[in-house]
Amino acid sequence: MKRVNKILILILTGILLACGGFVEDGIEVDYEDSDASLEINPIGQKNGAANDIVSFEILADSDFDIKSCIIKTTIEGKNGSGYNVSDDSYDDPFADHNFGTIRPGIKQFKVRYDYIIPDDANKSRITVILIDESGKVQKETTVEVVPAVRVYNELVVYAKDATFHDAIAASEGMVYQDIKSNYSTFSAENVAIQEKIDIIFYYNPANNNSVIAAPASGRLDLDLNVENSTKFMKIDIAADTDLESLSAGDVERITTEAEISANGSTVVDRVERGDFIAFVADLNAINSLNKGILKVDALHPGAVPRYDGTSYVLKCSIIVQQ
Repeated sequence: MKRVNKILILILTGILLACGGFVEDGIEVDYEDSDASLEINPIGQKNGAANDIVSFEILADSDFDIKSCIIKTTIEGKNGSGYNVSDDSYDDPFADHNFGTIRPGIKQFKVRYDYIIPDDANKSRITVILIDESGKVQKETTVEVVPAVRVYNELVVYAKDATFHDAIAASEGMVYQDIKSNYSTFSAENVAIQEKIDIIFYYNPANNNSVIAAPASGRLDLDLNVENSTKFMKIDIAADTDLESLSAGDVERITTEAEISANGSTVVDRVERGDFIAFVADLNAINSLNKGILKVDALHPGAVPRYDGTSYVLKCSIIVQQ
């Protein structure tokens, strides 16, 4: 029995040494260039916030047996990063998942690699090294770290006209009611609130116009001590999109592609139910340059005790960078 155990130990040791040799060879040996095809494609967004999982599809195709597929990163991913072989949509060609050793006789595969973004990282370069019997080929991609996002649902703001209306501090998901009556005087407490406000909802009864505006838009009858010129833009998103389904990478991509700072406005007229309005806070705002998306969930006449007569009520949800 002892002899059998010794034999098993020797076999396992040999396997581990062989796997380690593949990794060492893949990084240190000066291989010839391989003609193997190697692709790295993001699955969903290739960027994310700290603790997000960013996934890649790795496609390999060679005329020769593939020996190993090694992943190198400039910043090590959090615990749990690595090949995801639990996803049935992808192959599991590995003899050893940690070392990237490929089973004998495999010439092509499609695998999934998950990278969990660590804290305090700005970006990480991911290098995939493929070694086959003819040589080595490698490809690189970069994961950019973007701000984390938070979703605030069921925000409700009322407006009577351009003088009496509510406002939102998007980054904290707070509604401030009747800002002219409650927050226009320049006390220290009011100024601290004014500096947070970046979205104001008001209504123009003369032309039946519901409006989203920045505090410094010049459209409002206010005395706010704030220079926040938030930029807004209506964007096209599928009507059934739930903001909870958007990742930090999605928000960064959508708002960046819209070029809101260059093409947006401090005012959005004719706001309607179902609108998606992307925004970026002004450089002067307390939440400087935070980006987000507001979804108009409901918009209709209403009544509220703080405003005499008929008002308009806007119900919305917001996803915003933190």
